[in-house]
Amino acid sequence: MDLETPQKFDNVYFENLVLFTNTTSQPTVLDFARNGTDFNGAFITAMTKLGRVDVKTGNRGEIRTDCNKFNS
Repeated sequence: MDLETPQKFDNVYFENLVLFTNTTSQPTVLDFARNGTDFNGAFITAMTKLGRVDVKTGNRGEIRTDCNKFNS
């Protein structure tokens, strides 16, 4: 979400992203900033993959207090 278009799903976040130093992610950030179609396609792909995740509910899972480790 960005301040310019907070009610719209678009690539403006990437257009406004100025401070990025990771050379691995720079090409992706620049591509998403320049090309909303690429951003939308990547988002659709990611959401499709997430839809295949087996969500555990009830006694089969837990909500982690720290995403990097299991609750004690």
